[in-house]
Amino acid sequence: MKSKSAAFLFVLALLFTAPIYAQLITGRVIAETGLGASAISVQFMNKANTVLTNADGTFKIMATKLPDTLVFSAVGYEPYKVRVTDKTVKDIKFEVVLLKARNELKDVTVVGYGTRKRKELTGSSSTAYSKITVPESESWSSDRLSGKSSGVSVGEVYNKSFSASGSSSIKIRGASTIKGSPGLAATDETRVASGKKISFSDTLTVGSGEKAYQTKLVTAGEVNDFNKWKMWDDFTESDFKQWSIGWNLFPKQRYCVQLQHNNHTPAVGQEVVLLKKISREVVWKSVTDNTGKAELWAGMNMAEKNAGAEYIISVKGHDDLLHPTTFENGINRMELKTGCTENNTVDIAFVVDATGSMADEIEFLKLELEDVLKNTFDKFSKLDLRASSVFYRDKGDEYVTRHVDFNSDLLKVLNFIKLQKSGGGGDTPEAVESALHTALDSLSWSENARTKLLFLILDAPPHKGTEAEMYALMEKASAKGVRVIPIVCSGADKGTEFLMRSIALATNGTYVFLTDNSGIGGKHLKPTTDVFNVELLNNLLQRLISQTLYVPVCSAEPALQTTPFTKIPGNVLKVKISPNPTAGRIGIKSNKPLKEIFIADFTGKILMRLTANAKQEKWETDLGQYPSGTYIIKYITTENEWGAEKLVVVR
Repeated sequence: MKSKSAAFLFVLALLFTAPIYAQLITGRVIAETGLGASAISVQFMNKANTVLTNADGTFKIMATKLPDTLVFSAVGYEPYKVRVTDKTVKDIKFEVVLLKARNELKDVTVVGYGTRKRKELTGSSSTAYSKITVPESESWSSDRLSGKSSGVSVGEVYNKSFSASGSSSIKIRGASTIKGSPGLAATDETRVASGKKISFSDTLTVGSGEKAYQTKLVTAGEVNDFNKWKMWDDFTESDFKQWSIGWNLFPKQRYCVQLQHNNHTPAVGQEVVLLKKISREVVWKSVTDNTGKAELWAGMNMAEKNAGAEYIISVKGHDDLLHPTTFENGINRMELKTGCTENNTVDIAFVVDATGSMADEIEFLKLELEDVLKNTFDKFSKLDLRASSVFYRDKGDEYVTRHVDFNSDLLKVLNFIKLQKSGGGGDTPEAVESALHTALDSLSWSENARTKLLFLILDAPPHKGTEAEMYALMEKASAKGVRVIPIVCSGADKGTEFLMRSIALATNGTYVFLTDNSGIGGKHLKPTTDVFNVELLNNLLQRLISQTLYVPVCSAEPALQTTPFTKIPGNVLKVKISPNPTAGRIGIKSNKPLKEIFIADFTGKILMRLTANAKQEKWETDLGQYPSGTYIIKYITTENEWGAEKLVVVR
């Protein structure tokens, strides 16, 4: 009797305890059409529980443990994995958007060589492409790097290479070596494929039955005008005059401000204001970035240009800087009477042109954005990351703008991006100003975030007549501390480049552009610059995000803190810098003549220049007034070789 009673109690205990650990997840699967997707398999990674979606795409599934991963799959769709937690159980609108299965990628072959060598990816993708062409020798010719012509840098820019028999090799950052075969130069990293079939192993797969991996295909470059000593030196005087008058912009009178706490750490998120000295009229507002620097501009609007005006720089709660200097005469440094502070909030917004002219690239870009955001959220999981997106077209189209607000639930933002399509438009200019209004006014930007990024992806300028509105939007973004990073796609012109580079300067951003090297999209505009690096867009965006998110940890020793990857040339001369680390003063010694030496922060932004002449072998300078951290000593030899060496300042 006693044993029966014990057994009964045991069974009763199981009945009451089992529901405690089982939790019901309800949701809906949506196709790219926006309609519910039926008969989709929904199962946990361990296959402990599997259900199919109903006719309207809804489903219910019991979870025995959380967190866990749900796998969504069906014939005709790309499989998708979603991490689910207790928050998912409470989410009354848990939705997953599935993409249609991308067409298989067919054999990849090397064709021809000579004056216009190229490699071609034949087959089709989710868009109408039947060929992806990556130029070789024409774009990489070193004789294109002189003067003010557009070109790409050679050598250190790329980390993997391929070569065909009888052709010169090229290298593309982030792309794996082509698989070796007869007529191809094989390395330790290659695998032999039949004939001359080749593939980039980290971007796509090749062969019967294998689907193309769609990310890491788009190529891009960057022109960061803050990494140059002379502003707009790339443009001829007549070109600069033409575009500055056209857009009523004159981004030349720059005041760079460096703020640091009294413990030598950068002061992040501080509002900095440029005022007219007499009237105290506000000229420009900005917010210090993750390095403690802010960019202020006078006379940005040509209608308000006043070369004779005197200015002061004001930081709330601190003494004003009465005699600021423009950048060519030095950086304006201020030390605040406060200690190190940390803020883990980060806002990242993607604003995307979705007009018809973007049809050649938008599907590729959507997948790249998803991959970049997922990797960023995974890599920086300890930060309070939020993402949002705005898609826009033009007046008279189906819509002008639509958006999803900032959300720490990345899935909701990714769902929104997946559902967007290109359409409308009809003329060249688009509603860029409306998109920026929505991004700056309708998105709930955090007031004190360490980083606020707005990636503006477009292929056309705003309409004429919006010049004053665009200037006001640049002012607003700067005052909010929103750093705008334009990403210019195929079809853009030089006027668009000038405007986008001006927006990047006004908001402490950088200028990004797609290139022809991937073969995706139409003809891409080469930037007005002497040299640029070609990278995979995916890698470039992740690098930029990492650089803008980094802030020294208050409790850690500066010498022990690792800064994010930055793109610098190698130390071609083995220039010696000592001491390294340093408290401030350093000596620089070179065995070859140098004509210019620059001091830059870890992002590459130039802070100061040292005078040099061909007879000098040693130089001295002091970085003691800058915050502790990693810096870069850049140099140019008399033979126009670029080199750099890292330096750690510890105070």
